[in-house]
Amino acid sequence: MDAAVARDIARDSHDGQLTRHGSPLGEHVERVAAAVADEERAVAFLHDVLEKTGTSLDDLHRRGLTPTERAALDLLTRGDDETFERHALRIADADGPAGAIARSVKLADLEDHIGLVREGSDTPPYHWARRHVLAAQHRRGETSVSASP
Repeated sequence: MDAAVARDIARDSHDGQLTRHGSPLGEHVERVAAAVADEERAVAFLHDVLEKTGTSLDDLHRRGLTPTERAALDLLTRGDDETFERHALRIADADGPAGAIARSVKLADLEDHIGLVREGSDTPPYHWARRHVLAAQHRRGETSVSASP
């Protein structure tokens, strides 16, 4: 999918939504997309769309979503009964190109969340998940644009 199309979908879908930290979700999505490689950008723009909006995979497919992008979004979309930890491990353990894209986008997502966490706030274990995703990237010889030392 063209990244500009994905950006438009994300802007429309997330209009008025806020993160758990109270900031506009669209700003978070923009930061995540800016932190990944060009070929991962469409997925980054869409990484919260399936989980947090009424937009469907069929809608995205009609707008140009590729099978690999679809598989990456499936990985990035947390199931209703899936814990945060299990979801992070599912992404870390995923095979193929979709797994690599999902890890890169998830790492950018986690790093953005970590940057917004306030001391003492009730948030998921972002640092724990980041360590697991980075370790999986290392085992697979992947590099990430967003990975910081």
